Amino acid sequence: MSATDLLEKSRTKPGASTAGKSPARGTKLVVLSADGMRPDFYRRAADYGLKIPTLRTLVDSGASADAVESIYPSTTYPAHATLVTGVPPSVHGIYGHLASLDPTEPARPWCWHARALRVPALWDVARASGRKTAAISWPVSAGAGIDYNIPEIWDPALPDPHRDFSRVAQHSSPGLFEEVAKTLIAQAHAGTGHSHKPSRKSPHGHALTLPEVSPDRLRAEAALYLWARYKPDLLLVHFVRYDQQAHRFGPLSPEALAACEEMDTEIGRIREALAGSGPVTLVVLSDHGFVPVEKEAAPLVVFAEEQLFGRDKKGKPQLDRLGAVHAGGSFAVYWLEEPSTEDRNKLGKALRRLLETHAVAEILGRNRLGDLEADPDAEVMLEAAPGFYFSDRFEGPVVRDTVKDRGTHGQLPTCPGLEASFIAVGQGIVPGKNLGRFSLRRVAPTLAHLLGLPQDILASKERAVELGKRD
Repeated sequence: MSATDLLEKSRTKPGASTAGKSPARGTKLVVLSADGMRPDFYRRAADYGLKIPTLRTLVDSGASADAVESIYPSTTYPAHATLVTGVPPSVHGIYGHLASLDPTEPARPWCWHARALRVPALWDVARASGRKTAAISWPVSAGAGIDYNIPEIWDPALPDPHRDFSRVAQHSSPGLFEEVAKTLIAQAHAGTGHSHKPSRKSPHGHALTLPEVSPDRLRAEAALYLWARYKPDLLLVHFVRYDQQAHRFGPLSPEALAACEEMDTEIGRIREALAGSGPVTLVVLSDHGFVPVEKEAAPLVVFAEEQLFGRDKKGKPQLDRLGAVHAGGSFAVYWLEEPSTEDRNKLGKALRRLLETHAVAEILGRNRLGDLEADPDAEVMLEAAPGFYFSDRFEGPVVRDTVKDRGTHGQLPTCPGLEASFIAVGQGIVPGKNLGRFSLRRVAPTLAHLLGLPQDILASKERAVELGKRD
């Protein structure tokens, strides 16, 4: 069903329910995603020595959750798809971060493109209702029907893909990347007294580099520009620095906590810019939490040893009948064609070997995955044991001390530490209200309601979270 069909359906459906009085048509909504941020950071900031004055002020002046239960796997791309659709992965179609099931592929594409979504997103119904939309680096938004869009996308084959913006420019709204980049470069010039000259040009003529600042600062600056220049009714922004540092150094490491504090500064700058803009609701949320890890497990090593992958003449792994997607705290396995009895026996033996390593806490079969409304195509998914994460490595020992990551996510959303966050501040929202614990699927209907749209305008069957009544 299209966004326009859903809009018409919601207008004509008798007795359509809403959570309290719907905000006025002119209310704007700004949604800031703090990737990986745990709710205990704003609930117990002092315990971690966190200096996050903006987030603490927002909690005091708005409504906030103790925990938001994510989806499975609890990773960025399927979770962000749920945040804007209100449905689980089995419905919206984004089952993980990778768009390729081939673990032998050297540079695997991610689920960057909005065309992969099987249901309308918040930006679709907002635009269909006449709202002006904008987004900065929102996952699964490349090619989306967003008026002013700079999506999250990169070239995975490049040695440093996150410092090259040619793919971003190519998939942004026509001319928008160049427009915003020109402003950011001018600001960097004004701040340092030196001109910033990009070192190269892409085949499309786009600057490949931007000022050497943190990704959150770049995204905040771009968001501030779009807000001032185009005054969107809906603005979505994705912050990533905490997630990056939590993976590399651990979720409670000094580096990760410093990134959270830096993000708090950027959120504060955006909040200041919203003042005097008329009715605006500000929502800060996240997609999942984080847990620490010390060991890396490589299921592909076992699968290759059990001859579930072939080898080329140079001895490199070759795709056969088995596909796989690693997701940190989980690992999905797929049959790419109908398996023989021998194939199934090989997989069974491999799974038994993996259980013996104690790196696997649980093997989830099709029935369990169906109950979780996760990937319907996966044969099994492996759940990492505490302290372990899964990689896509084919060589070396099955289990070793981590040489890369100290933090992960992707496990079952009930895993302690993987709770997501939610804070909302604006007209009609009760200051200091504790929202308790609720499902990530309820976020999208809540955001639609905050925009003044009927909560059932989306494909979600969930109800909006009540923000405007005292407990």
